[in-house]
Amino acid sequence: MDAALALDRFAHFAALMSLFGALAYGGAPTRRTTVTLAALALASALAWGALVTRNIAGALDFDALADVMLGTEFGLVWLARLALLAALFALAWSARRRAMTLASGAALASLALVGHAAMQTGALGLAHRLNHATHILLAAFWLGGLPPFLASLAAFAAPERRADALAQMMRFSRVGHFAVAGLFVSGAVDVAFTTGALPWPPESPYRLGLIGKICVFFIMTMLALANRYAFAPRIGRSLSARKALFAGAVAELAFAFAALALVSGFATG
Repeated sequence: MDAALALDRFAHFAALMSLFGALAYGGAPTRRTTVTLAALALASALAWGALVTRNIAGALDFDALADVMLGTEFGLVWLARLALLAALFALAWSARRRAMTLASGAALASLALVGHAAMQTGALGLAHRLNHATHILLAAFWLGGLPPFLASLAAFAAPERRADALAQMMRFSRVGHFAVAGLFVSGAVDVAFTTGALPWPPESPYRLGLIGKICVFFIMTMLALANRYAFAPRIGRSLSARKALFAGAVAELAFAFAALALVSGFATG
């Protein structure tokens, strides 16, 4: 496994998914936050392209970059992604929220044009790409929506902000049900497209990483169900329930980043 590429992929996924999820959720990230995340997404995409070029060409110079970026399917997709991410960075500076949401979503979905989903051709390949893009966007909504949810939960303690905070949390909860169900279905379909069978036994790094990701998903789902049905209904009358919900959401976020780390690693093996 290329450790540098795995770390760079993690930074790219984390920045872009956090930005898209927060915007799609309806949170209010500050301009500094959106600019920082957009800059990290662009910088990590540049580094990703350079690392892949080094791996393919065995060198990292102008000729190697030109050959990979202009002569391979990965390179052409990556040039388009870099242009999209540069536009996202400019939009973050101008604080154009709706355009940022669309651009960050498109940048995430375009990841389905490289990697495992891009290996198949024809109608099957198109279906795989569309499914994988859906899977990525749903994962980003869950991961990126958790920080705004935590901010809303903290704001709930102030009586004058309670109504708005509750409305934000309920929006995340309603859409979250569909996001989790969609993640399960699209993930199962993705496994079927990629391996054609259950990833068992764990006889390769890819299968081991995939099994780890599945385990993390089920842990996150159990946490989400406990948060929604055991603690959330009691936050208005119980401080302990509010603290438990906050701790549960923090745990979900930690496991979400663990899943990103797994994907960043096994997808480069």
